[in-house]
Amino acid sequence: MEIKYVEKSFVMELNKKIIDEWNARHPQLPEFANVSEVRLDEVLQIVEKVGNQLVTRDQIMTKAAHLLGGLAWAQAFSGGNKRTAILSTTVFLRRNGLSITFPREEQRELRQFLFAIQEDREQLQQEIIDKLILYIRRNTK
Repeated sequence: MEIKYVEKSFVMELNKKIIDEWNARHPQLPEFANVSEVRLDEVLQIVEKVGNQLVTRDQIMTKAAHLLGGLAWAQAFSGGNKRTAILSTTVFLRRNGLSITFPREEQRELRQFLFAIQEDREQLQQEIIDKLILYIRRNTK
């Protein structure tokens, strides 16, 4: 099975829609839709390269965790990075035949992972990626 990736233009458009929706609901706290394409490219390249030696399902889980954590880490957008990461990962998993849920009782844990991963701008923290892989495995069917 060939892995189906999310395209750069799709992720950028998704972020724009997230920002537009935020601004419609919170006009007093506007966010702006700017992107560092270099940072976004860096994340998407990591996703394409990682886990290729694994069996297909494990490849998908590993790539999904790197997409989720990578977008939060890179902060490629001026706003909505974690929301963009969650939705992009959801679409990536669906394109590859899997469905993820984000149980209410685990949402705080996910937010903590995504906040923690963005603290070290030098490199993507493998320890947190491993936790994201477990989170995704636990909540994907």
